[in-house]
Amino acid sequence: MRTLPIFIALLGLSANLGCGSKDAANRPAPGMNVLLVTIDALRADSVSWNGSAFSTTPNLDALAGSSVVFTHALTSFPGTTAAMPSLMSGLYPNFEDVTKWNEFTYNGFNEFETEAEAEQPNIADGLPMLAETLQSAGYRTIGFNTNPHLVGPRRFNQGFVDYEDFGGYMGKAQQTRSHPLEAAYPPADVVMAKVVPTIKKIGDEPFFMWVHLMEPHSPYLPPPPHDRVSPHTFSDVPDLQVNAALYHCLHRQWGAAPKDIVHPSMEEIGLEKEQLIEHLLGLYEGEIRFCDHALGQMFRSMERQSLLDDTLVIITADHGEEFFDHGYVTHHFESALAEELIRIPLLIRPPGGVSDGLSIDGLARMVDIAPTVLDFVGLTEAAGSMEGTSLRPLIEGEETEPRVAYFSTIQYEIVRTERWKYRLEKNVAVEGQPAERLFDIVEDPMETRDLASQHPEVVAALRADYAAFSERLSSRGSVGAQGADGTRVIDKETRDRLEALGYQQ
Repeated sequence: MRTLPIFIALLGLSANLGCGSKDAANRPAPGMNVLLVTIDALRADSVSWNGSAFSTTPNLDALAGSSVVFTHALTSFPGTTAAMPSLMSGLYPNFEDVTKWNEFTYNGFNEFETEAEAEQPNIADGLPMLAETLQSAGYRTIGFNTNPHLVGPRRFNQGFVDYEDFGGYMGKAQQTRSHPLEAAYPPADVVMAKVVPTIKKIGDEPFFMWVHLMEPHSPYLPPPPHDRVSPHTFSDVPDLQVNAALYHCLHRQWGAAPKDIVHPSMEEIGLEKEQLIEHLLGLYEGEIRFCDHALGQMFRSMERQSLLDDTLVIITADHGEEFFDHGYVTHHFESALAEELIRIPLLIRPPGGVSDGLSIDGLARMVDIAPTVLDFVGLTEAAGSMEGTSLRPLIEGEETEPRVAYFSTIQYEIVRTERWKYRLEKNVAVEGQPAERLFDIVEDPMETRDLASQHPEVVAALRADYAAFSERLSSRGSVGAQGADGTRVIDKETRDRLEALGYQQ
């Protein structure tokens, strides 16, 4: 696989706005299809085409051989509710004026809501979505979603003519499962039982198809034969009990009182932490292998229909996952958006593919995906208000300015360049001011050495960079409602969605 050298951004003083090269709007792509696959909780180093020593993704590996792999891709947020609207809009989530995380704020785009919408925990109609743009341009828009946070009633189906969110499956699974940690979301084979027949029926009309798969999201319970394919060491404890210990850790992480935690701890089931991690990683990799197997069916179906070489294919994730890398589990905000949570896989195969594959080490961002799609299909003007920039020039061998990524959260302000990670910690004071940290991600990806005092000029530059980013976010509009008293409100629908993911009883 060919590799382009990484371009190190020492300071990253400004964001790149706009999209693509000057003549990009004059490159029409009649009949080009678009397939976007998002895989929930898939960390960047867990796929074998992007760093895993174990062959977790043989089918995607084969696709990578004729694709462009971005080895340094970042999500916009370490959680689905804000990451996926960001992907579909090409805009960053905005938590600048938000003080409480709840169902009215966790999408990160409240400023697009009307006054009436602010009373509902849904995606605003005013947030421009990729499917709406493509549908208006004549694309048949088809969505297959398996995440309970992205269902039609939550308005994530905007722009999709056909939208399957498997609500019936999830409802039945919740009623019939024998253990509360058996996942209620549809597994990849159930999803492909709908996707593959749809592909077979697609005619000559260009389509945009989005497929969101929940593997490898917790609980990690891959079906045989994938449950024991990983070389990690499995304990003698049943998989359900191992996942129960994981959720014991997760609920403690959320601050639940000991009396309210119903799952046994790792000590109670007789496991040391390293044993628990090994078993969980083995199951996690099994989930990825199962997911890859299902995707292989989809790609073979596309090849039989002679669709693959007429399709722009994008494979990515909403966020990463942690296995005690920084003392926590799954995905969360407690570890200050550590690399295992924000780095995601990103594979892009242009129509017809690229010879020998191509690996690009420069920074790519989730907000760049929608502009890239619009660039390829000849709709670059529609990306004019997006905060990302098209990756097409890089894919076609051009050099571009290094990108800078930003993370707006309730607790942190973060600027990420290819070398530096600047983090302002709002809740930690140093001499009366919020603490500022600086890490050299190239030399110290685990963020163990704070270099802020050694590089005050970098800190000052990135602080100013974030201030400019914050001002741009604030200019998008005012933040909507947070609920009557600013506390998290969990209604029955929200509780059911969380419970479907194994988060609650």
